[in-house]
Amino acid sequence: MRGATVYAQGQPIDLAIAMQAAEWLATLMSGATTPAEKTAWQQWRQAHPDHERAWQHIESVSGGLRELDAQASRKALQQRPTSLPVSRRSSLRLLAWASTIGLTGWFGAQSEYAPDFARAALADLSTGVGERRELTLPDGTRLHLNSGSAVNIRYTGAQRLLQLVQGEVFIATARETGMPYRPFLVETAHGRAQALGTRYSVRQADGSTEVAVEEGAVRLLPRQGDGNLLLRAGQGGGMTAQQVLPAHAISPDIWAWRQGLLLADAMPLRDFLHELSRYRHGLLGCDDAVAGLRISGVFPLADLDAVLLSLPDSLPVDVRLRTRYWVQVEARQQR
Repeated sequence: MRGATVYAQGQPIDLAIAMQAAEWLATLMSGATTPAEKTAWQQWRQAHPDHERAWQHIESVSGGLRELDAQASRKALQQRPTSLPVSRRSSLRLLAWASTIGLTGWFGAQSEYAPDFARAALADLSTGVGERRELTLPDGTRLHLNSGSAVNIRYTGAQRLLQLVQGEVFIATARETGMPYRPFLVETAHGRAQALGTRYSVRQADGSTEVAVEEGAVRLLPRQGDGNLLLRAGQGGGMTAQQVLPAHAISPDIWAWRQGLLLADAMPLRDFLHELSRYRHGLLGCDDAVAGLRISGVFPLADLDAVLLSLPDSLPVDVRLRTRYWVQVEARQQR
């Protein structure tokens, strides 16, 4: 969602920051906020002027935190099914708060990407942060959902359509044996990816959709453009809503997440932390002074705290655990 904007106090603001403000509001009004979470919220507000501006705006929209009827909102949340996975209950909590104070209108009026958090909460299949899921569809197609992903399944007599609401999915398409033949399509905010008997992944990234093909071929069809791109095994490519992006060679390392691993080969530290942040709650960043340092290795996604704390063993950095939810990597201080 990076690059999409909403407006706070009359000025444009990145939608991702606006959504963080909404998530903090949901957390603070849940009735179960820990001291560490309250500290992290204050530090988040102080980390950047846009954070504070987004918070002030969302507080004014809600009528002020003290004026919110927390009991009524908790009652609405209690009416949600308790059998849902924790990750989906958390999404529904945010959706319930947004509905209670009208935040969906604030976001929805400003950006075509804004409803994503609501649509993800109500998607047919979803995973929470740090969660992965594997399943088989009725036609035999295998799906692997990465962390923080959501999809809808829309099979008809004419096509097999998978709507990728957010995140990343790896697909091993089943051979279509019925008549008439139904193509397999993955639809994202930027267009469609049509499988041609294949194994491949589709990821909604910042402003584009990224596709990587392990076996077979995939055709990319931008939502608004006339062009298309055919990707073959060993190739990756992408598209915005207006155009396709150049094809390039890929490494099988990009699918290591299916085994619960992140493989890095001279990866810039900023990119490395960005990848880790997909599997961990909270804020994870680094100072510009160390952003370009390179890191290599095989890292388990199931124990990210250990991964982060091991960084000073291979790089000249210090890891600051400001709170459980805010980790900052800085240049090593002289001792």
